[in-house]
Formats: sequence, C-alpha cells, structure tokens
Amino acid sequence: TGCARARGSSGMADPRLKQNEVVLEGWVYDLEKFGAKHPGGAGALNMFGGSDATTHYYMLHPHQQIRTKALEPFKLRKADPPTAPSAAQGDSVFLLNTEAYRDLKLRVKKAIPNQFATAEWYVKAVVILGLACYFEYDSVANGFAFWKSAVLGILMAMIGLCIQHDANHGAVSEKGWVNRAWGVTQDWIGGSALLWKHHHVLMHHAETNVVGDDPDMTGELIRFAKLTTLHGHHKWQALYTWFLLPLLPLSWHFKEVYDLAALVHCERKISKMAAQEAQLALFFRMLFIARFYALPLYLYPTLHTVGCILCCLAVGGGYLGINFIISHNFEGAKDVVTVADRSKHLKRDWAFEQVETSSTVGGRVLGFFHGGLNYQIEHHLFPRISHVHYHKLQPVVREWCKEHKLRYTYYRTLPENIVSCVKRLNTMGNNL
Repeated sequence: TGCARARGSSGMADPRLKQNEVVLEGWVYDLEKFGAKHPGGAGALNMFGGSDATTHYYMLHPHQQIRTKALEPFKLRKADPPTAPSAAQGDSVFLLNTEAYRDLKLRVKKAIPNQFATAEWYVKAVVILGLACYFEYDSVANGFAFWKSAVLGILMAMIGLCIQHDANHGAVSEKGWVNRAWGVTQDWIGGSALLWKHHHVLMHHAETNVVGDDPDMTGELIRFAKLTTLHGHHKWQALYTWFLLPLLPLSWHFKEVYDLAALVHCERKISKMAAQEAQLALFFRMLFIARFYALPLYLYPTLHTVGCILCCLAVGGGYLGINFIISHNFEGAKDVVTVADRSKHLKRDWAFEQVETSSTVGGRVLGFFHGGLNYQIEHHLFPRISHVHYHKLQPVVREWCKEHKLRYTYYRTLPENIVSCVKRLNTMGNNL
C-alpha cells in the first residue's frame, strides 16, 4: 500500500491543483508568488505545492486564524471538493483549528514566549557535530574499529534527533536561512532534508496514525493498524520488527537516490517547485556515498571495514528506529480511522487525535539525548517549538488534556515504553 496513487493532469496527487498552487481553508492560492513574500522564505513552502496545507498552517503557526488579508493578493479561486478519500487529494479526517486547540495555543504562548532554540541548543549542536566529524575523520585517518563506528552511529543518530529535526521543522530560528543551514545536517548523515520534510512534515505529522495517509502506518510488512490486512507473517512481527530497524539507513541511503531524481517519495509526487532543492540533495547524497562508503573501502579494502560500516549503520538505525516506533505504537494507541469507508468516519479534533495517537516517556534528561522526541505528545501538538522547551510545555499540555478528558499516555522509563510497543505489535499481529 502507499500514500497516494492518483495523479491529476498536473502530475500532483491532488488533481484539483497545479504544482505551484496550495489550498487553505477551501481557497486556492498561488504558492510560488506568495513564497517571495513569505517571512520564512520560499524554501519552507516548496514541499506544499500541489497540496491542501490547511492542517499544516494551523500546526506550524501560533495564529488563531489564517491571515487572509496577507494572502488575498495571491488568491486564485474557490477549491473544488476533494476528489477521493485521501489526504493527498484534499480529504481531511479531522476537525481543524477548534476552540480547544486555539485555547491551548494561547496557554503555550504564555508559558513559552520564545519558541525557538536557546544557547543550550546551539552548544549541544556544535558539540555533537564536532564529535561526529572527529570520529569519522579518525576512522579514515587511523583505521576503523567497531567501538569507534558504534559511537559514530550514535552521534549520527543524535544529529538526526537533536539538530536536523528541529531545523527542518522550522524550530531553530524565526529566520528561514538559519533553519535551512542546520537542516542540511540531515544530508550530511546520508538523509535528505527535502524528503524528510515531505515524509515527516507534509504527511506524518498532519495525518498521524491514519492508514493510507501516514507513511509510518502504511504498509504490509508490519501491521500497525486494524485496517491493514492481517497476514500470516504478522504473528511474528513483535520479534522481527526490531531486527529491521537497524537496516533503515541502508534503505535511505540508496533508495532515496531514485526518489530525489524522480521527485516522488512515499508514492506521492513532490512539486517541481522543489526541483533545485532535490538536485542539491542529489549532489550531497553522492558526496555522502563517496565519503561514507567509497573512501573507507578504497583505503581499507577489508571485511573488517565492511563490518565497521555496517556496525555504524545498525547502531544509528536502531537508535533512530526505536525512538520513532515506540512513539505511536503502544498499548491503547488510537487508530484514527477504523472504518474502510471514510465517508462513515466521524471527524474529531485534530489536536485531540494527536494526543491519543502519541506517547511521552521519561523527562528532561532523556530529552537531552533524544532531541526532545520522548515528549512526543507535546512535539506533535507543537512541532515548530524547539525541543529545549518541551519540559516546560508538558505541564501545560497535561492540564489541558485533563480538562478535555483526553488520555495522556506517559511512561516513566524507556523500557516500559518498549515493552508496551512489543505488546501492541503482538496484538496487531494476532488479532483482526
């Protein structure tokens, strides 16, 4: 299965739109022209070309309402109704910008007046990057060792969790160029800032735990939700899933080359507005492959070198994979859509669903090493707030959840969260 297969005449998943158009609250706007005026720069908008970005607007801005006056010069027409039951084609399963979510935004703004990175963030980012560069250089200059490769794997994962994650959410600075500069660290570790934003911001965050729309929930290899067809191999998924996670970097490093060249990811077309960004990402990817694979094997053409490279990938992939899989797959995790016919789905507050499809684990110490992603509930409600503030955000969110009688899933320790994830995988693998 995939995220979207239908294509309009423009080549985009949503046939109502051209590649330079976007829908906000039922109106079509010229995204390309607005990008020239956007405070965060045009680069932050390119991934939304050809999509309905209403959910993303409210998710990424503290505004109580869409600023229609600023957008008026770029308005083109009233949007046609969605053509198919898919977020990629404009059909949302949520209620957006509710009174409850607006109230939470006001509370959060009061608790955290400055949502962006602090000195703590910058010091940590420089130290992590410096150590990663040192260990990579030392391995090439003085020879590979499994322990050095394992440490490098952890550091590369921390770049992904602590640095690029905030940057590519626009949470480091209100200045777009600062976020883009730090966001390139995703390309440094063998990923792609563009594809990450397409997958993570455009799709996963807006449509969390919606089968068919959230790429992290959609697929046949692992059954994460009841709407996914149950197969025989799923009864073993509580075991084999953990052995697949360390393999993730290999898939990213090589499969994504095609995705960048074809401007398609998770079976959803990327707007040509991002073509230059994709070309730059391809250049960075070739440099990474030369630096991480080719150069070490040229200098040290042994099985030991191959083993060290694989060790680095496995440790880094495992670190990243565990962080993400436990966040939305635990006992009691909410399946947003439970009926195959989406026309029968009863829409609920987007913010309520973010809370009940996510879990939080540990506290500030774990957050320091995990880039705050242990505060997954808080992060999903406010992805554009830097992770250094999540410990202050948590009590505000918990009180709000209590008032609205929402289930706030909290695990005291990481092992508790992992055990709950194993039980969830086992339940999904053995029950219709």
